[in-house]
Amino acid sequence: MKSSLLLALQGSWLSCRDGVWAETTEFPRLPANTNILCDFDSAPFGVMPVDTRPDFAAAVIEKTLRSEGLVDGEVHMLPHRIFAVGGGSKVLYTAVPLTFWQSVFAWLGTQTDIHLLFSVETAMLALSQKHDAVLCRVGRQFRLLVSNPTTLVSISVNAYSDDIDDIETALNNLCDQARPQWSPRNEKMNILWVDLLAPGKNVEAAHTAHVAKRLGVQVVVAPTVAFGNAEKTLHSAADTFMDVLSWRNALNPTLDRVASASDRFGLPIAALTAACGAGLLAVSAFWGIQTAQMKSREQDITQEIAKIDAQNGQYAVSPNTLLEPFKPTTQFLGKLQEAVNSPDPLDFLAHLRKASEQRVRVMRVRLNPLDGSFRVDGVPYTDVASANSLSGFIAEMQVLGYELKSEDPGSQGQQTGYFSYSVTKSKNSAGGKL
Repeated sequence: MKSSLLLALQGSWLSCRDGVWAETTEFPRLPANTNILCDFDSAPFGVMPVDTRPDFAAAVIEKTLRSEGLVDGEVHMLPHRIFAVGGGSKVLYTAVPLTFWQSVFAWLGTQTDIHLLFSVETAMLALSQKHDAVLCRVGRQFRLLVSNPTTLVSISVNAYSDDIDDIETALNNLCDQARPQWSPRNEKMNILWVDLLAPGKNVEAAHTAHVAKRLGVQVVVAPTVAFGNAEKTLHSAADTFMDVLSWRNALNPTLDRVASASDRFGLPIAALTAACGAGLLAVSAFWGIQTAQMKSREQDITQEIAKIDAQNGQYAVSPNTLLEPFKPTTQFLGKLQEAVNSPDPLDFLAHLRKASEQRVRVMRVRLNPLDGSFRVDGVPYTDVASANSLSGFIAEMQVLGYELKSEDPGSQGQQTGYFSYSVTKSKNSAGGKL
């Protein structure tokens, strides 16, 4: 929605709503979204050099204005720009009477909406960023502002009447003051002429040509809108000021300025939020589809794994089942191993005959099928000492590669010298044959 505008200049209050200008009373009830451009009841303004820190500049300026009789009573200082010069500074200021300042904000506090308040100097300062200088007319008052990175100049003059000669005299005075302060200048530079509130239907071309000639620069005229009636016709280029002002330039408290900005940008922010929401929704939908596809793929892989496990289960056979066809072979190999580990019967009998000759009489030889050993029972010869003959037999058998282990002779043990031994091949015996 386009903002409404209220001008409070030199005691005149004029409102513009939907392109229609009209005079209004002081401190009127404002429609929503109204901007206010005010000169604070023609408050003193200008540029003043001060030899102090910027923090104390406002106090020094107030003291100077009071000593010169330009202000009476308490004031509220508005330092619009502080320009450093050497050890001091130049300050573009407005000295607003405190009573009027308080009245304005008390009036704004009664409104149902937040309305932004701007000073004429703030608007001129914003326009000076786009032009070499700005010349603003309010009734019979002419203000010139030059503000750039190297210069800060403010000049104000008043005409005695609306007569052309008086206006030209005031402009001559302004140009004479500006010429030494605004240097260097050249014909390529321009001044923006803004009739903020002036009589007549249009800007007088003679006035702009006069300034251009006196200062040697170009003069660019801001477009104006005429309003009023046949008895009193006015024109204004207020829209030129309002085009460069925003909530950042307002004199309202910070919270009010931020709140106003949020209201004015509510629709774009809502649109941006909606766009972001749609984007996030699209991203969410995309990832939802991707997740569903991944889950489907996971299920397919799980089914493939189960199928492979089932096929492998068909080929799974226990070790006993695999070895069952080879059981006879393994049993045969076991028998062969037992035979290899057992003494050869013929060799054993031959060795037994040799070891027992003239030593012992062998009564019986038996084969133990469980471990492949031989059991030998016998008695020593009577004509030979039993201990010597038996020990000789044992020693000879050991020499021939056997191990002997005494066994219980049973009931035969009652016979004198009767012995019984379990005979196996010695582990240290070389070779597989004896």
